[in-house]
Amino acid sequence: MRRKKERKEKDREFLRYNKRNVLTNLLQAEEHIKAMNTLSFIEGEGSCVLKHLLLVRGELSEAIAHSKDAVERETFGKILRSLEVFLENVERGKTFKKYELLSIVRGWRKEFEQTCDSYLTFACKCLHAIPYVKIALVFALGAAVGSAIATLSALLI
Repeated sequence: MRRKKERKEKDREFLRYNKRNVLTNLLQAEEHIKAMNTLSFIEGEGSCVLKHLLLVRGELSEAIAHSKDAVERETFGKILRSLEVFLENVERGKTFKKYELLSIVRGWRKEFEQTCDSYLTFACKCLHAIPYVKIALVFALGAAVGSAIATLSALLI
């Protein structure tokens, strides 16, 4: 009985470890994708992304073995199968645009986070507004510069 209890605790401990590693590597893959200098996934720049996704693959396999929750195992399995299809496509030479890669990895992360109450990064409202604030600032700056140029042109003419 004691060994069974110890085994359950070890499984929970390893599962927490696996979950943190999956989330860490998905976030790292996203950051590498965002930092890519080309629009397409190419061998040189894509190798970092693949490294993180292969680590996710291993951690998901272990998480499935350590989880006792059927819904959680199903979620892990679904992401793992989708990741396997992605890796097979990469091996066959399929090309992906930067935004496609980001969308794929974010989709996996969003789904995975549903199993991690402590790490719901998609629940953060401020991060989702940042791209819109950047666009608004660029637009405002452009309007200000345009107005300044128009004013200077009027004065010089």
